[in-house]
Amino acid sequence: MRQKLPIFLIALLLFTTVFSFLNATSALANKSVVVATDVLNVRESPDVNAKVISKVSRGESYPVVEAKGEWVKIQVTSSKAGWIASYLVVASSEGGIASATRSGGSSSVQVLTDDLRIRSGPGTNFSVVGYFHSTSENIQYLDENENWVKVRGEGLEGWVAKEFVSIQAKKQQEQSQTTKKNQHATITTDGLNIRKEPSTDATVLGTLSTGQQVEVIGKNGDWLNIKLEGTSGWIHGDYATVGEGEPAEGAVLGHATIKVAALNVRSEPSLNGTVIEQLPQGTKVMIVSERNNWCEILMENGERGWLAGWFLDKNIKASSPPPSTAEGSIVIVDDATNIRSAPTTSAKVVHRANKGEEYPIVEIENDWYKIKLTDGSEAFVAGWIVASKGTTQRISRAGGEQYLSNKVIVIDPGHGGRDVGAIGASGTFEKDLTLRTSLLLYDKLRAAGANVFLTRQADTSVPLQNRPQLANYHRADAFISIHYDSIDDSSVTGNTTYFYSDSEAVLAENVHSSLVQYLNLRDRGFRQENYLVLRESMQPSLLLELGYISNRGEELTVKSGDFQERASTAIYQGLAQYFKGN
Repeated sequence: MRQKLPIFLIALLLFTTVFSFLNATSALANKSVVVATDVLNVRESPDVNAKVISKVSRGESYPVVEAKGEWVKIQVTSSKAGWIASYLVVASSEGGIASATRSGGSSSVQVLTDDLRIRSGPGTNFSVVGYFHSTSENIQYLDENENWVKVRGEGLEGWVAKEFVSIQAKKQQEQSQTTKKNQHATITTDGLNIRKEPSTDATVLGTLSTGQQVEVIGKNGDWLNIKLEGTSGWIHGDYATVGEGEPAEGAVLGHATIKVAALNVRSEPSLNGTVIEQLPQGTKVMIVSERNNWCEILMENGERGWLAGWFLDKNIKASSPPPSTAEGSIVIVDDATNIRSAPTTSAKVVHRANKGEEYPIVEIENDWYKIKLTDGSEAFVAGWIVASKGTTQRISRAGGEQYLSNKVIVIDPGHGGRDVGAIGASGTFEKDLTLRTSLLLYDKLRAAGANVFLTRQADTSVPLQNRPQLANYHRADAFISIHYDSIDDSSVTGNTTYFYSDSEAVLAENVHSSLVQYLNLRDRGFRQENYLVLRESMQPSLLLELGYISNRGEELTVKSGDFQERASTAIYQGLAQYFKGN
């Protein structure tokens, strides 16, 4: 963000900014747009107070009829058109602005070193969940960012440092095979875990019981990707029987309660369907199938009909997971790891184990493993300093994740597209640096369980006014706009944090203190400023200037992968510290 510019450059910037804003929506005319948020209101006219005539869902594509200001008119059905906010959709040829996905299909990963640590998230601040060796095989590639690769193999899933692996060419077959249409699975055991990923190490989302039927939407090896109550998860195929066609008559996928004054039951999953009945608010219904956010219900008279899913409170969820069992072993990650007589750090050390040693688990006590030593005796080791193997529960001492989980955070990579931002001493574009930092931060926050949104995930133009509006729309717990600085005086260096209102001073102090600790740049302090992205945001907001690229030395520093890693980690830790106290 340049502070001083020649007059002709200022004029040029003003012109391009206005031009960009005026053309942001008009460029969408005669194109299709993709919805980039979960549910988006379609209104009768281009006004936030206008009547809602329909709703559209994330990922759905619609042709654009007209564009006006920050609104676009879309053709919802052959007989219905309405207006939506342009900043909550993207042109169908671009990536979504609401979340980033950079999954690379079914590549494999070759480990280039021994004792490669697998971490629960993309950063050294995340706990170690295991390790790979150079002899490890069948390591599946899941995702990557600039410095880390997400992998799955040998019963483990996590992130490894990119410099120690080689990503192999993609295989021809798809990792997740699409099942035939209209398949369902009947559960053949009680207490079957529904997991977040197709792995026994993945988070348990809930359980299913014998006889329960669920929709099958995909397959990965022995695992079935199922859909229940609008949420997908994975079950092991050994404990379910897959059948063709719709679930058996009377099979219930779940229950829901109508949450509006009156809701039409229609003959088909569309607003064009014939209304066959109307149900009042509070009515409980049984859901037997789902399609495109519509729910097929079984009525008391035995007939079936369709309800708009966005007007339902799906309040029946899978039951809580049963207590985990201690089946497996622990693997020592560091030399001279203390093995103690009791599950406390004050207990006597009875043995010191070295890296790579493996011990069977007897049981789990709080966040300690009780293990059997080679002489047959039993002792304890802290669960957060070792890796585990098998189906046993993994233990990690809660770090920043506990404060970031479920927080809504919007990250704004400054500039983009035609707006390159500041230009460094050797020609570096600010827009490229801001995106690099933002994508690294995005992955860290997602790994901690936060709900994260990006104003852009590629080199695309986003009008300045739309950036804080995305944070307002999602009612973000924090809005972070990332920038790099520039000035005519090339001797100026350092990082600065800006906030708008007094209520954001604590957020600014926490994040800035963390940046000072991690970046090792000149501390230029945190201060109030009347920037548009801060002023127009109704959520706690910061604008971060992470260094001066007009200084040749600092430009070289901030371009490095090491700096990008430290900057994203610093923001992550600063946010965790803020949420810890707020």
